[in-house]
Amino acid sequence: MPIARILRETAIGETRWVAFDTTARPVALHLERLSDRQRRAYLGDTLDARLRAIQPRQGGGFVELLSGENVFMRLDEGHGLTEGQNLHVEVVAEARRDKLARVMKAATNATQNQDRDTRWRMALPGAGSVSVEDVSIGDGEITAAWDEALSGSVTLPAGGTLHIQPTNALVAVDLDTSGRNDPGRAAARALRINTEAAQELARQASLRNLGGAMVLDCVSPINRESGIKVRDAFLSAFKALSHRKVRALAPSAFGLMEASVAWGAAPLADRLLTPDGEPTDETLCLESLRQLQREAVAQPMARLTLSLPRRAFEWMTASRLDLQAQLNETFGARLTVLPYDHSKPDIFQT
Repeated sequence: MPIARILRETAIGETRWVAFDTTARPVALHLERLSDRQRRAYLGDTLDARLRAIQPRQGGGFVELLSGENVFMRLDEGHGLTEGQNLHVEVVAEARRDKLARVMKAATNATQNQDRDTRWRMALPGAGSVSVEDVSIGDGEITAAWDEALSGSVTLPAGGTLHIQPTNALVAVDLDTSGRNDPGRAAARALRINTEAAQELARQASLRNLGGAMVLDCVSPINRESGIKVRDAFLSAFKALSHRKVRALAPSAFGLMEASVAWGAAPLADRLLTPDGEPTDETLCLESLRQLQREAVAQPMARLTLSLPRRAFEWMTASRLDLQAQLNETFGARLTVLPYDHSKPDIFQT
């Protein structure tokens, strides 16, 4: 599944990328927000830091970046470092909702950071030579890919559904074959369905930036030989999409295929949604502004007002990103943003 296309949507406050495979399915996403420059360490960043505290029982130490962000670094015995020592570190796993970012000591000859989107593309097998296509704000392919990455379920190409549920311990994946009617013997049908589900799980893990332990509940019947084929299908599909380390076991006697994927970029849901699955204030604000920009392009002479849900408006004000000034610079003084005591944004002509 080599990368065939990469699309980029640039809006005020954030830029979104989508990589598609040769079957036109999205396989990887990348997000850069203006606010990230204030508070966030990206995968692959090399940064100056200070070793704040060594914790032998946790197998490492807590490191403070110059930005003030605290991260964790694993330390081997005999590391020779001391508390308070200045370090040059590389981010190897971004912060997640319940975990600090993880770093390692950077090589002494580490080069200056590449652009983050360049690093993202280089991490996708075969994507280095694929040119980036700029698309209009609100592009349908971009929107559909991001909606899919935040959905709790995904439909398999030949029918059936994967329900994907990240938990604190692992990513639980249930395979629902309702409505699917494959021909042939039961064992052959199960092998086709399980193989397709394993390949789809690999794509979703890449698309959503999922890592850690994963468990896929396969359908029966499944024997050792077919289980190995399902495992190999998952490994092959994932390695075609990512350079992250991955391991997997053939399904157990209970039909559970276990996999372990190294963490890298933060899961998209952690960045965009609250623990309850609702858009964060920032996500709601930037999505609303994206809708406003789309309408402003479609109606180049109209004066438009965005009634922004109050919590999102308060985030916009507190962010100090001057998003209204950026709207004025791009579209002139014809777009207005006002607070609104409803849960969804509204755009109207004034």
